[in-house]
Amino acid sequence: MGQDDTCSWDDAKRESNLAKHGYDFVDLAEIFDGRFAVTRQDARFGYGEARYNMLAEFYGRIVNVTFTPRAGKAHLISARPASREEREVYHAKKSGR
Repeated sequence: MGQDDTCSWDDAKRESNLAKHGYDFVDLAEIFDGRFAVTRQDARFGYGEARYNMLAEFYGRIVNVTFTPRAGKAHLISARPASREEREVYHAKKSGR
């Protein structure tokens, strides 16, 4: 299990996410720095713990980061480029629409 001051992650999931989506969990702590983000609870399934999807800007791109709060940290589950619809939601919320 990997971790830093802000986030934790499963190392195998980190490698899988990096290969599939190009985002390394090691780099993602900065999106939890208080910047503008749209966060929604993911209640599609009974995950056994609260799970959230967060849309935030990361190096000029809008990303969708899925995480769950664990032991005072954001436990990262996945990170991928936001879909067109997700980007539209992000920009609409940011502009106050």
